Amino acid sequence: MKKVNEVVRHAGADSATKLGEVAAIVRRCYHLTGISVFAEVEDYTEGIYCGDPQVDYHVAQRRQHAYLLDEVGAVSGFRLLEIGCGLGTLMLAAQSRGCEVTGVTISEDQYAVCRSRGLRVVLADYRALPREWAGAFDGIVVNGALEHFCQPANAIHGEQERIYTNMFGIFARLLDPSSPSRRVVTTALHFRGAPVSPSKILRSPWLQVFDRQGFHFAILHRGYGGYYPVAGQLERCAHGFFRLAREVDGTQDYGFTTEDWLRMFRRALTHRHGFRAALFRYFARHPVHAFWFTASFLGPASQLWQFRGNPTPVQHFRHTWEAVSD
Repeated sequence: MKKVNEVVRHAGADSATKLGEVAAIVRRCYHLTGISVFAEVEDYTEGIYCGDPQVDYHVAQRRQHAYLLDEVGAVSGFRLLEIGCGLGTLMLAAQSRGCEVTGVTISEDQYAVCRSRGLRVVLADYRALPREWAGAFDGIVVNGALEHFCQPANAIHGEQERIYTNMFGIFARLLDPSSPSRRVVTTALHFRGAPVSPSKILRSPWLQVFDRQGFHFAILHRGYGGYYPVAGQLERCAHGFFRLAREVDGTQDYGFTTEDWLRMFRRALTHRHGFRAALFRYFARHPVHAFWFTASFLGPASQLWQFRGNPTPVQHFRHTWEAVSD
């Protein structure tokens, strides 16, 4: 890990200028993760509830961390890369196993939190990681970040499959060809059935209030950014780099998690002064984005809408990928 350590040692907030074409809205949505800490929301990833919505949120998060680390084969000495590392909760779990962990995030706020926790992290776009990192890792986890990698504008121009194919090529390059693991684990939301028209997502929600699909996905885009794949699309794009070793449907788990988030946010609004003060400051600095993010939980509640109904508008999959030998 010497070459990785050298890059991380010289990485800092100035790296934000190297983030390339990543949509600003994605970075902005993760400014709110620091505020969410006041509500005891650990990160914007699903837990594992084993069918019981009464399971404690934090217990469900621990289960999800254990699942991801087991799937990638993380043991003592394992060189793990987490792309989209959030506030570092999975990295801390990996460290407790004795892993050598490196995180990547495009969020300045998440970067600062991870650094304050003593974690090895770089502020960078995963598409622009140093060439020196080729072959430096045993496994990779992408936990909830993948749906941000493609934007509606990319989908309009037919670039989605190219983006995912390049993504798997990058993952393959980062893995050590001599490692016994060479696994990647991804978790990602997917459109159920056919993809939603990206033009709908970019259109104003107020112009499609009678189109539930367009209305809610337009709100979600303004709060979070990104565009989802559909079932089977990632496997098609991974061909030649990875084979799909396991697929687990975590849609119900994600639904239970969003309901927990809503309860935690409501409790924080009424009982936690620090949460209210931080949220007020964010509204003052970024009123438009704060409005849409709040609308995803309150009022239209588009974040929760995704996981309600039968069938739900979206699916959530945990995928385990094994590198294909040359």
